[in-house]
Amino acid sequence: AIPSLSLSSCVLGQYSGDPDSDDPDARLGYLEDPTVPEGSSCPTFAAAVLKINNERWDGVPFMLKCGKALDERKAEVRIQYKDVPGDIFNGGTVRNELVIRVQPDESVYVKVMTKTPGMSFNLQETELDLTYKSRYKDARLPEAYERLILDVFVGSQMHFVRSD
Repeated sequence: AIPSLSLSSCVLGQYSGDPDSDDPDARLGYLEDPTVPEGSSCPTFAAAVLKINNERWDGVPFMLKCGKALDERKAEVRIQYKDVPGDIFNGGTVRNELVIRVQPDESVYVKVMTKTPGMSFNLQETELDLTYKSRYKDARLPEAYERLILDVFVGSQMHFVRSD
């Protein structure tokens, strides 16, 4: 079970414009949009940490972030592994991480800290990368909902939770 979130455990915000931007759309903030009611307090960004109360996920934070008009448009799941006890590198490492990118540029990659080859004791972050565009150059990858729309046309309910 996931406990209810309180506003005190969330970060909410609105995007503001960047008057120095070369992009005309980026110069305007949320409140400068003519379709937005004056003085609106509607958030355009949210970040929260969820916890699942069971033995398997005890102590594992699930960090959720979403927003409108961010620097990047992407949808991905990032899993950061716990730090190893007994750090022999004096804090010079970053956590290993599994990234599953849904869009854009579908990919699965693992970011790991590795020792550089040779006699030195230097560390480097390395990626084990499966980017679909690179690996499957000749394959046609469907867009986000293209597969589901095709399933509707052929009458397949395999990817749908409900039958109606």
